[in-house]
Formats: sequence, C-alpha cells, structure tokens
Amino acid sequence: MTGIRKFAGTMALLALFLSGFSTATAQAGSDNQVLVAVNTIRANFRLPPLQWHPSLQRAAQEQAVMMATERKMSHKVRRGQGFGARMKRIGYRGLAAENIARGQTSLARVLRSWLESPGHRRNMLHPRMRFLGLAASKGGGRNYWAMVLGG
Repeated sequence: MTGIRKFAGTMALLALFLSGFSTATAQAGSDNQVLVAVNTIRANFRLPPLQWHPSLQRAAQEQAVMMATERKMSHKVRRGQGFGARMKRIGYRGLAAENIARGQTSLARVLRSWLESPGHRRNMLHPRMRFLGLAASKGGGRNYWAMVLGG
C-alpha cells in the first residue's frame, strides 16, 4: 500500500473511531478508546501498540494545563519548564517526544492535525515508542492538547 493510500485509510479509521470524542474524553487519560484509536493508527503502519504510562500521562497533563493557564502553545511555557526539564522532573529516562496543539475541538481533529504534520506524525509513528500519555485542558475558550510518547 502506498504511503498516501495508507494515510487516507488512517484518516478514515480516525473518523470512525473518534466521532464522539471531546476534550473531556482526553482529560480522562485512561480511556481505553483513546488508546485503541492511537494504536489503530500505529497498526495501520505495522507498528507495535502503545501502553499508557502514568509518568508520561502526568507530564502530558501538566503541559496541557500549563498551556491553557498561560494561554500559550509552546513546549516551554514557563522558564525552566521545557520538555526536557519536565521529563527529568518526573523521572522518565530514555527516548521521549511531545506533540502539542491548540484549538482543535475533538480528539479526532487533534490526531488528524498531528498526522498531517510531518514532525508530529514522525513522533506518533516512531517505531521505538512504546508508551503514551495524552491530555487536554481548556483555557480562554480554546482546547490545549499534549501527547507525550516514550520508548
């Protein structure tokens, strides 16, 4: 299957799995359907599934809340609070990546936007990634999203 056809198939699966998902669903963090959706995307590219990781979930939640509070989308919202510092503080060592977004009104839309961005897609489809944390928070009438992946 060509990359474009595979990508189109993935988009169709996203629409099917995530039609009713909202920011509140992502905030729950442990919702099995969110993990199923992300793993379905990975499976479409013949990649191993991800598992929830409590430390990565905490890092994602901190990032989403911090961005919503500051109403600023950045990997480094406050001085000393960049991705590397957060990972060190939570005690996670090893391969890690973060996807952030602002404004998408549903999990389906944020996953789609990440898949359409080469850098974000590379993070989500990295073959050595094994773990996931995903959170969303609302600030100033906008949703702020954070996905933290670890290998």
